[in-house]
Amino acid sequence: MTDDEAERLASRVALLASDSGEAEAAGRAVGQLAVRMGLTGGDLRAIFMRGVTESQGNPALEDAYKAMRRDRDRLLIEGAHLRQQLTKARAMAQLGRLLGILGLIAAVAGGAYAWLGGSQQPSPESVTRALAAGVVGLVHSDAALVYARPDRGAALLAALHRGDRVIVRRLIWNRLVQWAEIQVGGQTGYVQAAALHLM
Repeated sequence: MTDDEAERLASRVALLASDSGEAEAAGRAVGQLAVRMGLTGGDLRAIFMRGVTESQGNPALEDAYKAMRRDRDRLLIEGAHLRQQLTKARAMAQLGRLLGILGLIAAVAGGAYAWLGGSQQPSPESVTRALAAGVVGLVHSDAALVYARPDRGAALLAALHRGDRVIVRRLIWNRLVQWAEIQVGGQTGYVQAAALHLM
């Protein structure tokens, strides 16, 4: 058997490990080539077993195989590490987006609060003047409701309108809301301090 014939036979044998259609064709080609070369089934078996025995006893092939396994194991570890990093990066990106959304909501809420009247809360100087003596409070909102107690669930005494003036006796806090104690129609009532401008 010449080297060229051996190469052709080895190429056909290698194709036996392909997908089913190609492997079938390779099997027929090996059979035809073996008949043309005058080889029997025993000859093919002996060639194959000699190749296996030689490859098992070849230190260079064994070293190459071990190196391939080491490379495979290293690549598997690196792949798992990269997957972990990718998962962490995705989680951090989602957290960053969430914090950005929360920051935007806080900014919009703060702006809305200031626009709707939060910035019109009485100044510390006005509070001091109001506590020193009864002062005039000017209603600057369209409607300010006066309650019997500093609580929106209390009985309603009156409704004030923009431009109305009232006497403020003191300022108090209840449930994070600042209230002004005022005199209305000869009785004491409470209106939210944000509705008044202390003069």
